Amino acid sequence: AVVSTQSTGAHNSTWISDVMFKWTPIGIPAQWHNDFFSREGSKEEVVKQIKKHFSTTYFQHGAKWLIFFPEGGFLKNRGEKARIWAQRNNLPVLYNCCLPRTTAFTSIVQSFRGEVVPVPEQVEDVVDVTLMFKGSRDLCLQDIFMGSYCDKEVYVNFRTYKMADLPKEEAELQTWLYDRYQEKENMIARFKEHGEFKEGGTFTQVHQSRGQLLGSFIFWYITAFFVWDFYKSIFGYCVSFANGFL
Repeated sequence: AVVSTQSTGAHNSTWISDVMFKWTPIGIPAQWHNDFFSREGSKEEVVKQIKKHFSTTYFQHGAKWLIFFPEGGFLKNRGEKARIWAQRNNLPVLYNCCLPRTTAFTSIVQSFRGEVVPVPEQVEDVVDVTLMFKGSRDLCLQDIFMGSYCDKEVYVNFRTYKMADLPKEEAELQTWLYDRYQEKENMIARFKEHGEFKEGGTFTQVHQSRGQLLGSFIFWYITAFFVWDFYKSIFGYCVSFANGFL
């Protein structure tokens, strides 16, 4: 919704998602959209994936936005594991957000700087976005699919950093990212207690077009139906084929 309020924002954006979503009703349209599906692996494997996508897809299709979730999942699902990992590695222990994964982030920054592949134009800004929901429980994927999270207001905090100001060394860039998530932790804690991200902060209300929202729901429901029907047909064919040998 935030990106779609910008002129051609949704059309010029690329999402980075986990490979587990690639063949779901979300992932199939995302493949048409040239989004990137990340696989877990060693640092070298992650860098290789990103290098290939940037060199063959991202810059060639004129994308302007790259949307990336460094935490790699929902707090409800990853929070406890992230805290255990942080304690073992002497990193900040967070309770209102997940500790970020740094390998993909540092590789993306290096790519935009031209350190991984040549870039056709200079990327100037990194926009740090923090979301807050007023509900009493943490949002999960099931809530999104089923529409069961009833709170209608989402609060968004933006902070923009110049790409040129980010640290050059990889270790320093990792520390920079951890520091941003410590700030998120503090902001969300304050929001839960006082209803604001920072003292004296104000909000600008952004409305999403009802027609656009309805169109999106129709599109996703139709896509889900056809994907489900396709997989059901494949399953039925496999069962029939297997029965032929019994």
